[in-house]
Amino acid sequence: MKAIIHANLYDYEDYKTDVYILFDDLIREVGPMKDFPGADEIVDASSAMVLPGLINGHAHLYGAFFRGISLPLHPRTFSELLKQFFWKIDAQLDEESTYYGAKVYGLEHIKHGVTTVFDHHASGRQIDGSLDVLKQAIVDETGMRGLFCFETSDRFPIKECIRENVRFAKKETSSMARGLFGMHASLSLCNETLAQVASQIGELPLHVHVAESLEDEVECINRYGQRIVERFDAFGLLNKDSILAHAVHIDGHEAELIAERDCVVAINPASNMNTGVGLPDVRLLKEKKVRTMIGNDLLGIDLTQDYRNTVFAMHLRYGSPMSFGAEDVLAYIREVYDYASRRLMLPVGRIKKGYAADLIVVPHHVPVFLGEHNIFSYVLDGLFNVFHPRDVFVAGQCRLKNYETAWDEEAIYAKARDVSQALWKRIGV
Repeated sequence: MKAIIHANLYDYEDYKTDVYILFDDLIREVGPMKDFPGADEIVDASSAMVLPGLINGHAHLYGAFFRGISLPLHPRTFSELLKQFFWKIDAQLDEESTYYGAKVYGLEHIKHGVTTVFDHHASGRQIDGSLDVLKQAIVDETGMRGLFCFETSDRFPIKECIRENVRFAKKETSSMARGLFGMHASLSLCNETLAQVASQIGELPLHVHVAESLEDEVECINRYGQRIVERFDAFGLLNKDSILAHAVHIDGHEAELIAERDCVVAINPASNMNTGVGLPDVRLLKEKKVRTMIGNDLLGIDLTQDYRNTVFAMHLRYGSPMSFGAEDVLAYIREVYDYASRRLMLPVGRIKKGYAADLIVVPHHVPVFLGEHNIFSYVLDGLFNVFHPRDVFVAGQCRLKNYETAWDEEAIYAKARDVSQALWKRIGV
């Protein structure tokens, strides 16, 4: 039995000071320090805040080797950017580069307090078994939780993509790893492909890019006479809990369909600003009661900055600092915990009895008075602005202790550099 003592606890619902948290793989007890019963292992959280582990609602772990690459780029459209950059790289990913990319990004996520990741994978040189490689690197070795899928796209052999998604989802049914059904986006999926997916998907939720660019939406209307969400729905693909990433250019009817089908949108504002595709209409999502969470679409690993950047981006989008606030981000954070709890079949995201012991300890001196009325506003503006977790636990196991992981990071990064060089050589860099 382990314990975190003298904790200032905040789990996006309750704020408690100077308490103990008793746990093994689950949280067994939380109480005031005067009642602390003792434990086998103790972590002192004096002058620190303790929060649930963060969850990345939409990620691409294969992006670890995108950083620093030098490719000649001259895109005029988003699809040209895909072809000249993203697709050119992921087409050359093999088992080794998938593994080391995930290993590096896994370690970096842990160091930033992320304990669960919803990954959307693509590797042109290995489809069969690629999700097992991700699970090995992220779950079995790094110790995180994950929802994994392979990005079905007409640029890959379709039957292999479908087989990998279905195989992995049937195989992995633990609270550490589960599968979704991955698809890239409407612009890279013909009707024949969607029909094949529809015949095999069963009740698996999708994880798919939707209307990330206006070009994707316009192409769908011109080619198929439908908007993207309508097209996917016509094939019966919008299963409950499907993750529709981005949704920058959906309209009101599409938002209504998403809500009716009980799907969830994963917005990625920082990524959208980076690629210049626009920003999601979060007012529309809220009006239509669309469940919404935040991801980062491979653009880094500090999720707390994505929370803050979402606020700033929406202030700019709507032209007012009063248009979007802390309470909106708080709703997104709660949603990603609710989603993970449903898919992993384990309650996560609270620090109370019976919940997963996914915990992060963040040293922090608070300079203002905190109470239930202002705690999240302060966390967003204060703690998340200088966010350096010291200790991270996943399922009760310590994955980061005093800022250090248990792995030989020097050896991992040295090998990763060799792997990246080989990958870039295959690409022609």
